[in-house]
Amino acid sequence: MSETIWRRDDHWVGSEIEDSLVMINVNTGFYVALNSTAYAVWNALDAPASASEIASKLVELFDVPPDECRAAVVRLLQKMQTLNVAQPVAA
Repeated sequence: MSETIWRRDDHWVGSEIEDSLVMINVNTGFYVALNSTAYAVWNALDAPASASEIASKLVELFDVPPDECRAAVVRLLQKMQTLNVAQPVAA
């Protein structure tokens, strides 16, 4: 069974402030601030990717075991989906 592929929601614009990203949804006016980890996930979604692909990029940036990183990425992607920041790609 293949892994879910995720993509950014295209309705967000943002600005980097120190090591975080503050973004606003141009359709709703809702805003979020992404910490350095969420910002790294956002950057990893510059092209659609699976949680495993994203985690492999983050392991290079952060000192975290691969399995722990993947679990954290999955949780973060679910939170991003709730906030309409990222969505699974329709099959």
